[in-house]
Amino acid sequence: MLSLRLFLIFSMIGYTLGIQQSLHAQTETPAYAFPSEQSETVLAGFLPIDRSLRVEDGLPLDQVIPPSDDPMDEPFDSESDESPSSESPLDLKSLMKPRFDSSAEWEPKVNGVGISSYDLSMKIPVYPIFGPPPPFLNFGYSFTQIDAPAALDLPQSLNEFSFGMSWMRPINKKWMARYMLNGVFASDMDNTSSTAWQIRGGMFAMYRPNETWNFAFGALATGQSDLPVLPVVGAIWQPRPSLKIDLMLPNPRISLLLSETEQRQHWAYVGGGFSGGTWAYRRANGLGERLNYREFRFVLGWESTPPKKPGSFGSSGTRLNAEIGYVFGRKFEFDNSVPDIKIDNTLLLRSGVSF
Repeated sequence: MLSLRLFLIFSMIGYTLGIQQSLHAQTETPAYAFPSEQSETVLAGFLPIDRSLRVEDGLPLDQVIPPSDDPMDEPFDSESDESPSSESPLDLKSLMKPRFDSSAEWEPKVNGVGISSYDLSMKIPVYPIFGPPPPFLNFGYSFTQIDAPAALDLPQSLNEFSFGMSWMRPINKKWMARYMLNGVFASDMDNTSSTAWQIRGGMFAMYRPNETWNFAFGALATGQSDLPVLPVVGAIWQPRPSLKIDLMLPNPRISLLLSETEQRQHWAYVGGGFSGGTWAYRRANGLGERLNYREFRFVLGWESTPPKKPGSFGSSGTRLNAEIGYVFGRKFEFDNSVPDIKIDNTLLLRSGVSF
């Protein structure tokens, strides 16, 4: 199983590093200028990188700006006087295109415990009755495998299915609002009681006073028993196009543009954050239990993305990323008066593809 996990992780990293050489810039159809184009860009950097929140947010959350990880990723100009024009019709074909995200990560064994996970998600736009950006239907599946001694009585395989909606609306040229609501079923598939079901969501207000600063205020319902509600507050500062400093807590990050061509932009980033999840499972003695896992991360990453094209909707092309990190503060917690299990720090390998 160890060789299989290594093969999957390094295959994705190899795929990431290989196909980026042959990718070409994709043609995008301009749409009319609309203030909401800024919104997805700002939010991508504001949301936590916790794996349990990626699908629910409607955005792959590990990819902080820059580069943005959402198709509608062009910031609006807060001083622009442009308005929708009948000569620039909305390109519904590109606007309604589904978005896909996949990732794999691996943490090698320490104290006899190794963890690996594989995530798939899909976002389907709903017809934008009130104008772009459209509401999204979000579907996700995550598989987590825990390789641990039988004496610890930890589940070997954990599944998470999620379904929800997300929507962002402009209030005016400087303010945006974002809403999310999702249902999650997280279980080892033996314990399917009510403890396997979770409600996640969030509400945010985003303020963009100028082209350099972005601010956000809000909260997330995470569905995790140890941190049921997570406040999100802070700012993103972009002193120049090639540098972005994300001051959002609890996941600060600094991104730097390494190189740029007509086809691709290559970014490096350093950041921190936390990850984890909550699942229902059945112990070896047959009793139902709920497991909560939490860890903190420090990561170094690389990302390749197509250049942004102003005034366009639809997919910006394929985005690739690879990370190496250090995880610490790792702990398994249980509901039924069972002592916590703490495990030592270890390394992290992660790769992802979005299109």
